[in-house]
Order: sequence, then structure tokens, then C-alpha cells
Amino acid sequence: MLATVDGAVSILLRATNYGLLMERTQRQGVGMRLVQTMVFGDVKTFDHWCAVEPLRFEDGLLFSKLVRAGHAAFADYR
Repeated sequence: MLATVDGAVSILLRATNYGLLMERTQRQGVGMRLVQTMVFGDVKTFDHWCAVEPLRFEDGLLFSKLVRAGHAAFADYR
């Protein structure tokens, strides 16, 4: 699991038979939580999503770990 230092955003990646499963959880300060679950069928689709993910500006180190982990999951699955 990948997460920001304060735990406001966490990301879980898992390779499946259908592609890369990603669960992105964003926690608010007052108990609200947004959970997004996505399945990426190929690296191109994953990279397209990464290109518009706001985390790339908010936490560049975590974002680079996310991209590397996603690419590694696709490479390991082949």
C-alpha cells in the first residue's frame, strides 16, 4: 500500500486476471472518505490516468512510487 505521510491519500495496487486493480482512498478531516476503485487493462490506460492524477503535483515522490509500482505489476503479470 502506498500512502501520503499524513495518510490523507492511500493507494492499493493488485494485479488481477483483468488487469491492474487500483483502490484510491482519500480521507477528509471530518470523517468523510472517498474510495475509487479502477481496473486498468493495459499500461497505456494506466499511464493516461496517471497523466491527470492530481497527486503528481501534491506528492511527487508518492506519485513516482505509484507509477513504478503500477508498471512493475504489469511487467510481473506478463
